Amino acid sequence: MSAPHTAVLLLNLGGPVNLAQVEPFLFQLFSDRDLIKLPVPGFVQPLLARLIAKSRAKGARARYAEIGGGSPLLRQSAAQAGQLRSALRAAGHSEPVKLVFRTTQPRAAGMLRALKMQGIKRLLPITLYPHDCRATTGSSLRELEEMAPAFGMELMLGVWSYATDPDYLSAIEAPIREALKELPEATVLFSAHSLPKRQIESGDPYEHEIHATVDALKARLGDIPGGFQLAYQSKVGPVRWLGPNVSETLKTLTGRDVIVVPISFVSEHIETLHELDIEYAHLAKVCGVRTYRRVPTPGINPAFIRCLTRKTIEALKG
Repeated sequence: MSAPHTAVLLLNLGGPVNLAQVEPFLFQLFSDRDLIKLPVPGFVQPLLARLIAKSRAKGARARYAEIGGGSPLLRQSAAQAGQLRSALRAAGHSEPVKLVFRTTQPRAAGMLRALKMQGIKRLLPITLYPHDCRATTGSSLRELEEMAPAFGMELMLGVWSYATDPDYLSAIEAPIREALKELPEATVLFSAHSLPKRQIESGDPYEHEIHATVDALKARLGDIPGGFQLAYQSKVGPVRWLGPNVSETLKTLTGRDVIVVPISFVSEHIETLHELDIEYAHLAKVCGVRTYRRVPTPGINPAFIRCLTRKTIEALKG
């Protein structure tokens, strides 16, 4: 079999693997105007990002310390890449499967340099963000669009989202059903990463895709006694964000069982392991929520790997 000329790139944000990487990670996050557009001129943002990173580093390090000293995102994304690679090999595809993160290693420049040495001519981007969003998938794609020509590579269309893909939905549905067996009267609270409203108003499809996922899951699960709610988490700064916030919603669920479902994440990281599992779990207790249960992200759930595999093969053929 001849060496492939196409590489599959799994795109994600990245995260610090240890406490020493927290401040550099925050700087990369806040200096990237595609990810977070601060209300300052573009040339000022890196300077402001440096100040924000320094001011937030201590608190962020404390939160990462509480979840094991760093983000498991790299480890879990590598496991997803490994599962996808094996599934592609079983289907007769020999393309390499690599990770490219936006804020931490492995970064695009180093990965493309290595792939060029292997004779790769085409790049197939596959997002690990389930919902199309200019600030996440869009940011990674723009970076690749800028860099690929310099390495003599073509950027293929790839996979930008899978908000209503049946296998992706199955990976989320299964743990909800398991939780409902134990808590049949529970309210299912879908939690999605928030986004500034100005981005939605400018035409970003993210909110629409979040609602599409929620509506599809509600249709699959049918009517349940506790009903369904959608809320948002992880907002930063004083601008208007999508709401309601998870904290506001939990305050209305006193005396109820609550099953929290993170729908905008496919692997565990600070927003799930700390924000949902520690911060909001504590708030739920204070608010008198009877039972607070958080279901896991898709990870390497076989249904989710089937989603990635099928989407990848379709894109390779397309």
